[in-house]
Amino acid sequence: MDVPFTSSGAMSRAHYALVRKIENATSAQAADQILLDEIDVIRRTLQKPHLSIKECKECLILILHCTIALSIAIPIALDFAFPHAVNIAELGQSPMDKKIGYIFCMELIPSDHELQLMLVNTLRKDLESTSISQICLALDVLIRVPNEHVIPAVDTHLQTLFHHHSEAVRRRALMAYYTLFQRDAERLTRLEDVVRRRLRADPLEISSLSAIAGKLKHSESLGKLLNSQFQHQYREFGETDSVFSILRTLRNGEMKLELESVGIVLDIIKHVSKVPMRAALREAFMLLSTVSPEALRECSLSSTAVTSIRHLLSSRDPNDVFLFVSCLNCLDPSIWAGTRPETKAVLDEWEVQSIMRLLDSPDGLIRKVTLKILHSVDPVIVETYYTQALYNFSSSLSLSDKNEYVSRLFDIIDMQDGSDVDQYARHLKDLFSAVEGREQGPTEGLQVLDLVVQRILNGIREREMSFRISSITALGVSLTESEVHIGPTLMVVISALVSEYCGKVSTSPVEMLRGIAARLGSYSPSVQDACLLTMLRISVECDEIPEEVTVAVGQLSQHSRTHLRRRCDQFLTLSTQRRVLAEVVSSARSSSLPDFLSALISYQSKPDAMSTQSPRTTLSGRQDAFNVDISPSRGAASPRKLRYEAYEVPQPITSLRHLSSPRRPKSSVSSPEGSTRSLSCASETSNSLNELAKTITPGELTLAAAQEPFYAAESDASGIPAPVPEDDLASRVDLIALDSPFIAEPAKEVSVDADFKVAWDAMENSNVRGWCEASLDMIVRLLQSLQYRMKVIATDQPPFEGACISRGDLSDSDCHVGELKIFVQGPAPQQYATLRLREVDEESCLWRLRCKDVDLRTAIKRMMEDL
Repeated sequence: MDVPFTSSGAMSRAHYALVRKIENATSAQAADQILLDEIDVIRRTLQKPHLSIKECKECLILILHCTIALSIAIPIALDFAFPHAVNIAELGQSPMDKKIGYIFCMELIPSDHELQLMLVNTLRKDLESTSISQICLALDVLIRVPNEHVIPAVDTHLQTLFHHHSEAVRRRALMAYYTLFQRDAERLTRLEDVVRRRLRADPLEISSLSAIAGKLKHSESLGKLLNSQFQHQYREFGETDSVFSILRTLRNGEMKLELESVGIVLDIIKHVSKVPMRAALREAFMLLSTVSPEALRECSLSSTAVTSIRHLLSSRDPNDVFLFVSCLNCLDPSIWAGTRPETKAVLDEWEVQSIMRLLDSPDGLIRKVTLKILHSVDPVIVETYYTQALYNFSSSLSLSDKNEYVSRLFDIIDMQDGSDVDQYARHLKDLFSAVEGREQGPTEGLQVLDLVVQRILNGIREREMSFRISSITALGVSLTESEVHIGPTLMVVISALVSEYCGKVSTSPVEMLRGIAARLGSYSPSVQDACLLTMLRISVECDEIPEEVTVAVGQLSQHSRTHLRRRCDQFLTLSTQRRVLAEVVSSARSSSLPDFLSALISYQSKPDAMSTQSPRTTLSGRQDAFNVDISPSRGAASPRKLRYEAYEVPQPITSLRHLSSPRRPKSSVSSPEGSTRSLSCASETSNSLNELAKTITPGELTLAAAQEPFYAAESDASGIPAPVPEDDLASRVDLIALDSPFIAEPAKEVSVDADFKVAWDAMENSNVRGWCEASLDMIVRLLQSLQYRMKVIATDQPPFEGACISRGDLSDSDCHVGELKIFVQGPAPQQYATLRLREVDEESCLWRLRCKDVDLRTAIKRMMEDL
């Protein structure tokens, strides 16, 4: 920031310095740390005795700035500042001091906090003050943060302020009274009487009473008074601000427009459409919608409403076009479309064609309003358009174009079948039959239309509960019909809805399980993952899992990769444990599929959550039913893999996947759920074979690989794993050593005179990132093969080490696993690269590379992409 302090707008030098620090931060995380450190400094400052009001005010401003600027939810409590804010609101010498105290209280002190009671006396005294600014400040607090404890203290004085000489005070007093008593019908009636009396006494005061009058919905007495004054004001003064205020108040209060006022509204439309005054024009048409079509047709000038806005249709400004269709949608078609014998069409043929072309407008709002207009004129028009659009659908469209095209077709279905559940479900199935095919078969080549999925889910959730249950039941029946083809997008929709409303739909959960399981093999892995989660959720409602379901899931497990294989094992393990699944469902924040998954992950993070019987054991126990060979885990080496005469038992090689700092023999990294796992220390190749007993055996690795999160192998009472026969030692060495007769040397830390964090930040504009299916061990060894000097920094060492940020509660924290950092030095001093590796699971990781040298960057990038 090159702006000097005097021109910066900062409240103090400390505020200015804080902003400078934040702007000079190298990353969002660094900026957040600066803000958290500043809050900690302020906390210590506020603990000092005898602070002046000025010092407290500066501290509160800094806290407000920090809470707004933080990119994460503030992880520490701010209770230390609350008493100071209340004191400044009470003792502030100037309106600005009191305003800062009040703003802090409104923004950061919870409405149910005990200190809110201490504000009651402060508010009462400010309301009794002679200073208009103090009165307005107190009223603003009552409007923003209504508090039932303050009502007895301010009730009488609020009614006194109804007659205050300041318009600003009167307006706020009425609004504060409404905010405090909006659920008290008797008080609202009293407030309505006050508003009517004020309007009768001074009709021009409608400008200040417009906001509160609009809050009093459907008031007949107030509506009659406003209609009367509307006619009088227009005849006497024309189109003044007070006339537009009455127009706005009638519309906001949803009050009916009397027939005597219709002519005035039509006259206003005729004049304001020429400018156009968009807000006044739309409010006028919305008021006309409260008049019956019969009464409007009897008015000789009713057609002028449409002729006054027809020029907007040919405008190139989308705002003008939307204004035209939104105003036209307020009128009954019999007034302008000539749908009745006694009326004639107002628009010309070319104008009707222009409206039809709006169905293909790139603006979604214009399309939706146009659909409503044409459907109200003749539903056959929309039905014909839908049929033609569905027939003209091309499967060669790109994913984004397909999303857009199908979303438009869904808008038509959503609008057409507003109350007919069967027709809604039938149209939805027909839509996806045309988009994803009608024939049974593999669908791996079809992509999920994610935007369409979101639109359909939101559209169904916005309906009434009876419509939701009936439509989901109609869609769920498709699962039980084996001859019905269900594409990936429709399957994701049905899976999400069935999971969310499981137990409420009338379709048999067992039959739905069978239907999903029978189709599992035809989908891509991402859809299979969603299906498996849905099947797990449906299992709660099943007394027994059909054998063909477990067979289908087991067969899928044999041909899947790590993540999906674990999901299959998860289903096979938990599907028969109804009590456990019921506990998971009850702990979820909502019934949605993502929240069910979140609850499932939280449950499995508990050390005693998983059954003693591993998924792999369960799978093996059903091997005869599957009629397939169960292949060994990837973690266990097979002797048949050796292509040479076995040498003597190779020495163990350090696993860089859990490489920790050499300063500590053992460390513990907190998982996001609060559990810990032990990390074995790095070993040199000169270690004796006895040290190898501290590694994980193939059997233990097989058990652990099938579970999330990864737990350490069981130990005996002394904490040392049981010894393993020497014959099994060869199987416990990393697979890289079994693929070659030469044992790869462990990675050596090369002394490179460069700070990783500084080097990383210096190459901010030379970013490359990706994901690869390889372990951290393999990546480090492949980097060694490039013959460059390297420096490896452990996951628990800065920078980018694992950390947990508390949210104020021990059970509420954000944690992330640290990253392995590798500094690669090229042939020349100026040629270097920085690489960050974050493990996703045992056999894959995310990587980020920064390197300014093109050759070095290309070499490392190609190596990573080939994995």
